[in-house]
Amino acid sequence: MSPRRDIDRLADMRAALADIRDMTTGDREGFDADRRTQQAVAYNLAVLGEAARALSPELRDRYPDVPWRDMIAQRNVAVHQYHSLDVESLWSTAKDDLPQLDQQLAAIEQAEARPGIARPEG
Repeated sequence: MSPRRDIDRLADMRAALADIRDMTTGDREGFDADRRTQQAVAYNLAVLGEAARALSPELRDRYPDVPWRDMIAQRNVAVHQYHSLDVESLWSTAKDDLPQLDQQLAAIEQAEARPGIARPEG
C-alpha cells in the first residue's frame, strides 16, 4: 500500500464535510432528536481532524488561515469525550464553521493539484 498523499487527505476531508452537510440539511429540532445523526457528525468531525493532523506540516504552513489546530482539537473532543456529545457544538460547527472550511479546502485542493502553480507563502 502506498503512503497517503496530502491531496488524498484533502479529498478525505472534503468527503467528511460533504457527509456532514448532507446529515445537517434538516432543521435543528430533527437533529436534536436523532442521536445516530449526531454520532455520525461527530465521527466525520473526527475524520476531518485526523486527516488534518496527518497532513504534512509544509502544507499546513502554506495555508495559515485554515483552522488546522481547531480541527485537530475537535477530533480529540469527538474521540475522547464520545460519552457526552455536545449537540449544540456539533450543530453550530456544522452550520457556522464548515461551509467556509469547505471553500478553503476546495481552493487548497485545486492549488495543490496543479504542478508549477505558485502557492501562497506562510
